[in-house]
Amino acid sequence: CTKITTGTLAGGLHWWYSDLKPLKTIDWTIPGNPGGYSLTADVVSKALKTEGLMTDAHSMVYKAGAGGTVGLAAFQEIKGKPNAALITGIAMVGGIATAKSKLNLMDSFPVAKIMREYNAIVVPTSSKYRSLNDLLDDISANGKNVAVVGGNAGGVDHQIMGLLAKEKNIPISKLNYVVLSGGTSVAAQLLAGGVAAGISGSTEFKPFVESGKLRVLGVSSKKRLKGFKGKTFIEQGVNLYYGNWRGIMVPPDLTAAEKLNWLKVMDALHGTPTWKSTLKANDWDDEFAAGDAYTAFLNKEIPVGNGVIKDIGL
Repeated sequence: CTKITTGTLAGGLHWWYSDLKPLKTIDWTIPGNPGGYSLTADVVSKALKTEGLMTDAHSMVYKAGAGGTVGLAAFQEIKGKPNAALITGIAMVGGIATAKSKLNLMDSFPVAKIMREYNAIVVPTSSKYRSLNDLLDDISANGKNVAVVGGNAGGVDHQIMGLLAKEKNIPISKLNYVVLSGGTSVAAQLLAGGVAAGISGSTEFKPFVESGKLRVLGVSSKKRLKGFKGKTFIEQGVNLYYGNWRGIMVPPDLTAAEKLNWLKVMDALHGTPTWKSTLKANDWDDEFAAGDAYTAFLNKEIPVGNGVIKDIGL
């Protein structure tokens, strides 16, 4: 325990590190367009700033394409920059597998897995679909005529649609999955028309659902989300529970001291009221794992993700 001098915990004894050095900034590589990745990077940065764990404003460079591999390739060109970070997640694992890329996420240094988010399938409020099964039954009957828009090829959105098709014994060849990069683009496409439904992280759809522009057909969480209106897949008789984790990577050639300081900064953030309120506000599960624990998770998760991609024919 250390007496904290900054942020919301200032003046009290808490789990902290007396030798922790606040980050000056974070120069994020975002492996997609504005949406889930950038939203996560933004709220992490703001929480760090609030808690005095980062002193200056953060920046973002968007590198969309090829299932996140364009962003990963760009990030892995960065050498020896202690403020550089990549936001990653299950979408990139799937994207690497789908693109048959030779890139390896583990060639970067794993800092921390910070949360798990759940996906929602939504439609415009004028849609004929009233439930998840209405949509899946239409896909079964009419195949490619029913377009569903979502994030990158092989990403969590695509994986969930493939797994739903498998649960309902719908051939993957019938799935008309339209790829966009980022949940903001998915919502815009839905509202513009021309597609039957959209899938992305629940956080990205929340303002459109609350304003009455979009209706939720189903959510991929095990239990209903407290801050997001919509029945789970399981409640509707579809036995699927699937969430999207996100984490942080930094360049592998940082010094041991720089890597350790990143771990201390993220571990300190995890225990703050600001981060706890961030998790609650976004309906994210707290699945924090730093350093070796995050590395162990990735070493297990990457083969599992590759298996899902193969299993659903992507």
